[in-house]
Amino acid sequence: MKLQQLSFFIISLLAILSCSEKAETTKSLLTDPFFGIQPVSEPQLLAPELIAGPTDEYNGTFSPDGTEFYYTTDIPGNAYITYTELQPDNTWSRPKIASFSGTYSDFDPLFSPDGKRIYFSSSRPMPDNKNSKNWYVEKANGQWLEPKRIILTGEELNEYYCSVTRDGTIYFNIWSQSKIFKAIKEDSGYKIVDITEMLGVNFDMGDPYISPNEDFIIFRGYGDDSFGRGDLYISFNINNKWTSPENLGEPINSENHEMCPFVTQDGSIFIFASNRIINNLETKPLEDINSVHKNYKGYDNGNMNIYYMSAHFIEKLKNKYLK
Repeated sequence: MKLQQLSFFIISLLAILSCSEKAETTKSLLTDPFFGIQPVSEPQLLAPELIAGPTDEYNGTFSPDGTEFYYTTDIPGNAYITYTELQPDNTWSRPKIASFSGTYSDFDPLFSPDGKRIYFSSSRPMPDNKNSKNWYVEKANGQWLEPKRIILTGEELNEYYCSVTRDGTIYFNIWSQSKIFKAIKEDSGYKIVDITEMLGVNFDMGDPYISPNEDFIIFRGYGDDSFGRGDLYISFNINNKWTSPENLGEPINSENHEMCPFVTQDGSIFIFASNRIINNLETKPLEDINSVHKNYKGYDNGNMNIYYMSAHFIEKLKNKYLK
């Protein structure tokens, strides 16, 4: 084969491979708000072709209209707030690091009920030495502004993880105390209330998700009835009294670690993170170690992934207490 013919053959082959790769990429893109998912009764990986990877992914949060999805991508030594959004052609963009993240370790994003803010935790410098890790960003003209810090207790405590009601009440946790608190806005700052005491909890807890109307809370807990390392619990605010927290049980909780609950604003989809392994790797003596390496490079490797399912169980559990 002549050199000119060989060059033409190589160029043609590369073009075919490029088209094939482009077709596969296009094919994998999701469409419609909320990724077009339908509520299901068993936990399913959320958009694994777009989100799941060999790193830890957790704290998934949808904007109220379902056209933006933010979550934490965690690697050894750092964490980033990552996002994907619905594009004008009705496909979802490839995930990118958020415009307000990437320099410091940022994690735990949660949309406010009106979608105008994202609350998150960060390792950003704290010049006043107050050990609050909580920040928020506001959107103006379609762009996120500079992050602003939230100091709730005003003390040197490890404040993390903000979840907000419609009236602006903030639920957060202090990991150094393994407790959940709520901060009620007042003229001079915030009135801090210990939710742990109101719930009657005597075990470590964190990751609070408070419903917009403050009628239920889901959180991560480490009770004696735990299925594994950490489980998700729920409590209902009925007549201004919180019910005794109930372990959400299987299939939500497992022998592994579950955390970071979130419910979409329309109340239809429940999202959480788990490090459960879907398909255990079966190995044999003298098997090539590359099979283990290959498995670890995928998302089914024991790191955190984001799952979704129907949120109908919440109303069902609530009716049990109302009766």
